[in-house]
Amino acid sequence: MARTKFDPSFPIANKDGKAIQAFAQYVSNLDAFSVGNPATLPNAVNDAAAATAGVGVGNLYRNGSQLMVRVV
Repeated sequence: MARTKFDPSFPIANKDGKAIQAFAQYVSNLDAFSVGNPATLPNAVNDAAAATAGVGVGNLYRNGSQLMVRVV
């Protein structure tokens, strides 16, 4: 999967100063990823163990002190 760089010229507001839909959705997605206390996340050594612990694909878990995202 190719990474894309953030484009600083990307508009975040319209001429009236309201957030455009793409930016509003981006911020909403960031809020969904916020983690109050990472220590409360399930601890698993890899995606297979995370799956066994009930972590869904795309959700967060930790491997000790490393924050992980389950991808498979």
